[in-house]
Formats: sequence, structure tokens, C-alpha cells
Amino acid sequence: MVGSIKGFTLGISGLALLTSLSLHFQNPSFSEKENLENKTINYSINDSIKKQEEKIILKRKEFVENARKYLGEEYQWGGRLTKDNPGIDCLGLIFLAYSKTYNKKWTEISVNPSEIVKKEQLGKPVKGLDGILEKNVDFTRLEEGDIIYLLSAIKIEDKPLSEINGIKYWPWHTGIYSDKKNNLFLHANPANKVTESNFKDYLQETTEAIFVTRIY
Repeated sequence: MVGSIKGFTLGISGLALLTSLSLHFQNPSFSEKENLENKTINYSINDSIKKQEEKIILKRKEFVENARKYLGEEYQWGGRLTKDNPGIDCLGLIFLAYSKTYNKKWTEISVNPSEIVKKEQLGKPVKGLDGILEKNVDFTRLEEGDIIYLLSAIKIEDKPLSEINGIKYWPWHTGIYSDKKNNLFLHANPANKVTESNFKDYLQETTEAIFVTRIY
């Protein structure tokens, strides 16, 4: 059996195809409904991801604000602002602000940066900033709330955080990237107290490399 359209002869398979196409164009509702459902699902997923990202960013900002509450506190190595450990040091500042923001006990966080990083206790390493020389730092990749470890080739009683060009680097200080617009660094300055100052200037004056983690 054959059919003919404008001089073209069609076999059974050709007629079946035309019938299918005809039905599709006459009743496209199923396909349109399926596409609409897919778009709705994708929108819902994307909207959920966006809201989660916004929530994370707001928490990081809260973390920075909680750390700012300690501005002016005198530096004391091992300080946690307690009776037995007065004053505050660089890790103490981060621990206290983190504990207040994320409702977690700072006493459960290691005092060794290598272990903190390995166990991701204060965020995940930021790719491209997870061990980089000071001269190569791209400041645009930093985000407010990032935790920055300043590194030196001088060995300390901890494992090195990074090895660059065959040279091992150990953490000697840490702080918080607190203001992206003004490029500020919030930390318990070993030579003074808790301060907030230009990060680029401080970096050039004091350190050889950095390692960055970001809280999610």
C-alpha cells in the first residue's frame, strides 16, 4: 500500500511517519507539558542553590562581624579571653568568632594549622590560593570571611602547609580576609592587638606565601 503527496510516492513507513508528525502537531500538549515540568524543576534547583549560596555568604559576613567585636583586644600568645588564657592570639580570634557564628565549640578545633586544613575544620582549601607565593596572589579571588594562613620557609613544630618550587612553607600567622572592597585583613597582630588593615601592604611587609581556606 502506498500514498502520494504532491507527486511523491510514500511507502507504509513514510505514511506512519507523516501520521506521527500530524498527531504531534495536532496535539503538542504532552511535549509542552514535559518541557514546562523540566524547566520548573531546573528553576527550582537553581533557585535552591542560589539561596543556599546567599545563606553561606551571609554567614561569612556574620563571621567577620563577630571577629570585629574583638578589635582592640591585646595580643597574648595562646590567649582565648578566659581567666586561664587572657588576651587573644591569631587562632583565638578565629576560634571565638567561628564558635559564635556557627554554634560550634572552638575547643574541638585543633591548634595545629596542618590538622585544621587536613580535617577541613575551618573550611576547604581554595583552589589556586592553596599555597601560593606572595608575589603571585590574585586578590580578586579572595572572598570576605576567607581564613588566610601566612607562610614562611622557617620550620615550626607543625607540618608544612605547602611546598612551592621544592621549598616547604610553614604557617606562622593567620587572620581573616574581612573586606573585599577595601582589601582588609583582620587579625590579632603579634606585635600589638586585634587590628584591621590593608592586606596587600601587610602581606608584602611580612610574609613569603599564603594558604587560604573558605567556609561553606
